Formats: sequence, C-alpha cells, structure tokens
Amino acid sequence: MASMVSRHLTAADKGRVFGIILAGSHCGTVLAGSIGSLLVDKFGWRALFQFVDVALKIPEIDDSDFLGVLSLLWYWVLHFVLSRSMHRQQISLCDSEADISKKDRGDSNSAMSLSGISIAPAGVPWRVLFGHPAFWAAAVAQYTGGNAYFTMFNWLPSYFHESFPEAQGIVYNVVPNIAIVITAMLAPFLATRLLSGGRSMTVTRKLMEGVSLIGVALCLFLVPCTSSFTPALLIFTMAMACRGLHHGGVSVNPHDFAPHHTGAVFGIFNACGAITGFIGVYVAGHILDATNNNWSYVFVITGVQCVIGAIVYGRYGTGTKII
Repeated sequence: MASMVSRHLTAADKGRVFGIILAGSHCGTVLAGSIGSLLVDKFGWRALFQFVDVALKIPEIDDSDFLGVLSLLWYWVLHFVLSRSMHRQQISLCDSEADISKKDRGDSNSAMSLSGISIAPAGVPWRVLFGHPAFWAAAVAQYTGGNAYFTMFNWLPSYFHESFPEAQGIVYNVVPNIAIVITAMLAPFLATRLLSGGRSMTVTRKLMEGVSLIGVALCLFLVPCTSSFTPALLIFTMAMACRGLHHGGVSVNPHDFAPHHTGAVFGIFNACGAITGFIGVYVAGHILDATNNNWSYVFVITGVQCVIGAIVYGRYGTGTKII
C-alpha cells in the first residue's frame, strides 16, 4: 500500500492520502467495539466469536474466497482513485511542458520526478538510512506513541471494568475510538494546511507529532487524579484524539525521508510501533501484577515515554529526504 501511494501520487498528495488510509483502521475498531460490546452484554463473550464466524461464512463462498473478493474490490477502488490522480497529473504536466522547449523537457522519468511521483531505484541504501539520526528519532516517536495507543487500546476495557463496574461497556469501548477516527481523518488535512501556510515539511511533522505525543502524555498524567467515570472517559477520549494527530506526523514520515523506497522502509519503520503491541502490553501487565493493580503506574510510565519520544523527535526528526 505504501509503495502504491508513493509511486502513483505526487509529493503533495502522498502524506494526505496515506494518512487517511491508515486512519481507516480505526473505523473498524469503532465498528467492532460497538457490535462486540452489544453482543457480549446481551449474549456473553461466546456470541462475539460466533458472530464473526457466521459473518465470514456466506453461503457457497468460503472464508478465503470471501476475503479474496473483498481484496479485489478494494484493489479496483484504489486503482480507480490512483488512475484519476495520474490522469490529472499528466494533464498538468502537458500544460506546463507547453511553455518550455523540447530540449528542456527531458524523458518521462524526469517529468514524473518533477511532479513528485517516485520512480523506485533498484536497491535500498539501508546503511545510509540506519546511520541517519532522523530515522531513529522517527522510530523512537513511533515506538512511544504506539506504546501509548496499544496500552490504551488493550487495557482500557479492563481499567473501566475494574474501576467503574457500573459503566456500560459500549460507552468506553466506542467513545474514545470515535475521537481517534475524527482526528486521524483530519490530521492529514491539518498538516496540508500548515504546509500551505508556509511551514516546512520538517516543522509540520514535528508540530503534528509533538502535539500528539505531549497531548497523550498530559492526559495520561491526569488519570490518577480522576475518581469518577465521566472525567476518566473524557480524559481517555482526549488522549485518543491526540493520538490521531499522529497521522499527520511520524505516521507518514517514510514518504518524506524515503520517497523512492517508501514500501520497504515503512515495513521496517512500522515494526517499531507494532512491537509495542505485545511488549508494551506485556510490561503493563507485569506492572499491574507487581503493584496490586495500581493503574496510575501504568499510565504515568506510558506518559513519560511519550514525553521522551516528543523530545527525541523534536530534536532529530526531519521531513526532508534521507535516501
């Protein structure tokens, strides 16, 4: 997906489109959280897995065929969108080339380069990338932000169930995730607005990611001060909303510093955030076990990591090309 966006869209469109694509995963979280909560509350936890099983078993179509059909439909939609973008870009290139001489036009690859569409070289200069501090700064920000997100995503149901057993599961499973859907969709457009206002790509990425990480940290620091359900829900909703701004920051950073190798770099880069999906959650469980379920330690430690990520990325991050 990252490679397709990098190769078929202009530099101005890459971050915005890819940010929106990444934000789409949160829509599935909202859908799963709402339907899942209703099923668990009404029929028990087994009903959720039975529902998923039945939903995939469409008559005369097995699971793999069904998922294959969905994949093809998604491919056709994406191909249509990218084709229209390429068509508009070709028209724009033709108009601009009408004003320059034939010797200055160059070949098709140079025209594509001028438009901001990437032509991928043969190999990825990993040594150059891994030797650049900006890459590791982005990786640290990705890791600390991902740790905060996965900690909230995986532990909030347990936190609310233990701290406020009278609360409705559908409320705390859905409301915070609605907030991140909204801000994740808006973040790419906010970043574009900052760029249009004259700010550099580096300043824009640092600003978006800094607000995201510091905002999450401040919210997590406030959690120990809450003693009722509504303030706690609002704080975590704000934390998730701040996390959504990440989709205008580090989330799309590989398009900036590796425009010709976005797919390969994004795979390595995204692993820094995915690792927290099991390491961070595992560590949080150990902290709860060692502190007799004291949630304050979990959220404060997570918040401190976000502050560290913001400082490191603010100092060494970049929005310019590395490789």
